[in-house]
Amino acid sequence: MNFDILHETIKPLLEKEAEEIEIFECNSEFSDTESFCNKYNFLLEDSCNAILIKSKKPEVFYSMFCVLGHQRLDVNKKAKDAMNTRRVSFASKDEAEEVTKQVYGGISPLGLDKDIHIYIDENVMKREKIFIGGGNRTTKIFLTPSELLRLTNGSLLDLAQS
Repeated sequence: MNFDILHETIKPLLEKEAEEIEIFECNSEFSDTESFCNKYNFLLEDSCNAILIKSKKPEVFYSMFCVLGHQRLDVNKKAKDAMNTRRVSFASKDEAEEVTKQVYGGISPLGLDKDIHIYIDENVMKREKIFIGGGNRTTKIFLTPSELLRLTNGSLLDLAQS
C-alpha cells in the first residue's frame, strides 16, 4: 500500500494503526464528492463527508461532523446540540485548512488535533464500506465504518436532517 501519497497529517496514523483500509489515488479535478463518484463509479451513499463546524458562542471552538454524501448535516439543531453551544456556522475554507492542517476539498476526520471532537452520524455505520478524504485533493481512503470510528475515537449520534 502506498502511504506516501497520503497527507502528512494522516500518514503516521494509518502506517501504524490501519487494519483494513485502501488508498485510492484520484485526479484533484474530481476530488469533490459528487464529481469523484461520477468519474470513478462509486456510490454517493458510500461517501462520508467531513464537515468542520465552528462554535461562535459562548466560545470559539471547532468540531468535525461526518455524514453520508447523500445526506445533509442538521447544523442548526443536531450539530449545535452536540457541541453544546448557542451559535454555530460552517468553518470557512481558510479556517478549515488552518484548523485541520489539511487541504480544503480533501479534509479528513483522520489526523486531527485531539481538541477537535469528531461526531459520526449513525447512518454511516449502516454502510459496508465508506470513503473519506485523504487530507489532500488527490487521495481517498476506503475503510469500514467501524474502522473510522476506531481511528477517530468519534462519537456516534443522529446528525442527518430528517
